[in-house]
Amino acid sequence: MLYRRRGALLAAFLGSVTAASAPLSDRPSFAHAAERPTFVRPTGCAAPPELAAVCCAKDAPDEDGDGVGDACEQALAERYAPIVYHSTDESNFPTNVDAFLPETHLGAFDLDCADDAAKSIATHPTQADLASRTWRPPCGSGADVRAAGTRSVGKHRSFFLADVPEPVRAGSSDTTAWTTYFHAYPNDVGGITIQYWRFYAYNDALNDHGGDWEGLHVVTDPSLQISSLRLLAHSELRDLPRSRFTFEGTHVHVFSEGGGHATRFSGDEIAARGCNHLGRCVIDLDEPATFVRQETWPGGQVRDARGVRGKTGALVNLGAKTSPMNGQSFVQYSGMWGSPGMLYSTSGYWGPAFNETGMRADGFLSAWCEGIVSKNLKEECFPVTTSP
Repeated sequence: MLYRRRGALLAAFLGSVTAASAPLSDRPSFAHAAERPTFVRPTGCAAPPELAAVCCAKDAPDEDGDGVGDACEQALAERYAPIVYHSTDESNFPTNVDAFLPETHLGAFDLDCADDAAKSIATHPTQADLASRTWRPPCGSGADVRAAGTRSVGKHRSFFLADVPEPVRAGSSDTTAWTTYFHAYPNDVGGITIQYWRFYAYNDALNDHGGDWEGLHVVTDPSLQISSLRLLAHSELRDLPRSRFTFEGTHVHVFSEGGGHATRFSGDEIAARGCNHLGRCVIDLDEPATFVRQETWPGGQVRDARGVRGKTGALVNLGAKTSPMNGQSFVQYSGMWGSPGMLYSTSGYWGPAFNETGMRADGFLSAWCEGIVSKNLKEECFPVTTSP
């Protein structure tokens, strides 16, 4: 009966609808910002020379107010920008928010309401729509659902961006649209954490769903050298030492799972095509036909077995959720980046600042805030409100 009702609800708009909730991590979190140490600039400014000039400067512009200067954040992001290896078995390559939004619709729904409760809010929405719209379901508690701030725990009552048409799901053929977004902040080991986020229009692993965000955390120490890296796996953050990874200079190699896009430190278990041997084919850096290589720093290239496919996309600073930078107000959007599906796992995914990876039982958004030192802890790291 529930599935029939969901089918009827989304038939009024775009397809099917969501349901079931997923358990959150029981890992305890801190309750107050005072429990976190304050950010201390690199001791004696012992950072590498190219970083010291911008990261140790006093009174540097700090648009998002997180305690780290904008120039320092950009310099760090460029210095440690990863090299991403996409499998040749990948069907959905990266894109960016501004290319995606004209292809979708912003909607809202509530499973507790009548079958016509799925509502179209905006056709071809803008980032401003994602950061400003509210909707009041015509039933239940009558509480407003906010596109920027209300996070649906079970994907039961929420805003959503509709799944895009099949041709758009493949991502951008122009590699300059393969944008890498980053989020930087002072961390609890006295350094700065830089998160790198990739966006895909669709996930077609076992749990097909619209809108997929994946990424990597680079954690630096007080001298702004890498101390560890965190991978966004399917349900948890994997905190690994630098020694588990391979590097080219300061740029770490990471590998994206085909279809599901989870980030790994090795391609050994990621299926690929193009191997020159019999047996199971995986991403192999000695066999260029098994991967597409993306350098994510400004001026970087995207290469495959035939050579350079083109320039990589921009490296864009998102700023803080409470104070977005570079016009990236989408970071405040707390709805789903795909249509409601028949199951929780087949419904649209969340964006960076509301991502469920490693989310704790008290609502702390680990994927966005792990190890953060912030004067705006509650506003930055927790949803404003929640819905079922």
